[in-house]
Amino acid sequence: MFEATVNDTKSWKSSIEAIAALIDEGTFQIDGSGMKLRAMDPSQIALVDFHLPSTAFEKFTCQNPISVGVDFSELNKITKRSKPEDKIDFSIDNNRLKMVFRGETRREFTTAIIDSTSNPPREPKIEFTSEIKISPNIIKEALKDAELISNHVALKAEESLSVKSDGDTGSVEIDFPKDKLLSVKVDSPSRAVFSLEYLNNIIKAAEIPSVVSLYLRTDAPLKVEYSIGEGRVVYFLAPRIETG
Repeated sequence: MFEATVNDTKSWKSSIEAIAALIDEGTFQIDGSGMKLRAMDPSQIALVDFHLPSTAFEKFTCQNPISVGVDFSELNKITKRSKPEDKIDFSIDNNRLKMVFRGETRREFTTAIIDSTSNPPREPKIEFTSEIKISPNIIKEALKDAELISNHVALKAEESLSVKSDGDTGSVEIDFPKDKLLSVKVDSPSRAVFSLEYLNNIIKAAEIPSVVSLYLRTDAPLKVEYSIGEGRVVYFLAPRIETG
């Protein structure tokens, strides 16, 4: 039996949006400790790893571990209809995920549970050489500047962090003074180029007071980590291979 109640609707909505920005389908692994999900996007470019502990719920009962396959585009549509004052009750009924929104009205939604036979992908094992902690608003603004020039961006960590974008008509480089970063640890300089579309989707759900942690290694996948309420989301994004 699985039953749970969320009263931090805003964080739940942000969590589902953060997952749905990258993947179409995925499987929640649910047990007494909470809900976990690890999945690759359809292009195999990005991995999302999400965990929401049972303590984040007002009520959480899961007698036996279960796997719940979800169409996240459908779940995201439903979740977007929740209001800040709503509480959301979850349960499994006839192989469907049932969600009851309790607020000014009582609204009941169901969505089919998808069969899932594949195991979750493994987390990449990378020895990162740089770790940057930054406010989400600051990195979001830098990516907006980079987007004016190109659809990809280079992240470089040396003494501090810099973001650079080169396009056919020009370039832009944003340097962050050390005192504008929450922390900087660079064992050796690192640089890699990434898709701006993916980066924007990855950082979209990060909001103050959450801290965005960036882990870099030259020409290796980028690791991005931040909290959403009591939940935590980790992304790995493959680099863009430069030619010429």
